[in-house]
Amino acid sequence: MKKTVLITGAAQRIGRVIAQTLARCGWQVVVHARRSAAEAETLCRHLCAAGGQAWPVTGDLLAEDGPDAVFDAALTRAGTLDALVNNASLFERQPLSAATPADFDRLWRVNALAPIRLTQRLASHLAERRATGVAVNLLDQRIAQPGTGATPYLLSKKALEAFTLSAALEYAPALRVNAVAPGAVLPPAATSSEPAGTFLLDDARPTPEDVADATRYLLEASCVTGQILFVDGGQHLLTQPSSKGSHP
Repeated sequence: MKKTVLITGAAQRIGRVIAQTLARCGWQVVVHARRSAAEAETLCRHLCAAGGQAWPVTGDLLAEDGPDAVFDAALTRAGTLDALVNNASLFERQPLSAATPADFDRLWRVNALAPIRLTQRLASHLAERRATGVAVNLLDQRIAQPGTGATPYLLSKKALEAFTLSAALEYAPALRVNAVAPGAVLPPAATSSEPAGTFLLDDARPTPEDVADATRYLLEASCVTGQILFVDGGQHLLTQPSSKGSHP
């Protein structure tokens, strides 16, 4: 029986590659987008034309009821959900001295609170069906050690890291919870430059396909929970990560 996964922020960039990879491997996918509704619809048409099953949904995860609205929309389109990939994320570079409470709140809501709420909803949905499922959170290799220039972002991802481990404990055995921590995979959306950063494996820098493959592994590895898989060419092992490293 085919399983269905909701992927947030899946119309573009890494989320798009995750959706394409999972669809090729037999997953039915719900493609969430905030502003890229046209891209989400186009992607779903292509996936369906290739023999898969995909549905687009839109919603603003920053809104107070946004995560619930997205989950409800996904259920309406797909009928049931078995898995969740919390890929949608905001990245902002700013000195700590200039960060406002609103900055912390905005990044917390999208990068941590929305995944938390969506995972809660998935757990409840699975309990109602007496089924099992899995959630995968997209983190960042920056969680491994402190850095400068993006503290509100880093704290939101650290919160999601802690939630990943706590939820894996609390929701077992019905819901497995894991995470992928990419390194510098793509340049920021607003630029066309190459992703910056220093890699231990300089000849094997991570790609969106690598992140998608890691996500698929964690979705399908039935004996794995509470794990954080770094897909970063070894960046998290470096003692002084570059402050210019771009968001995946």
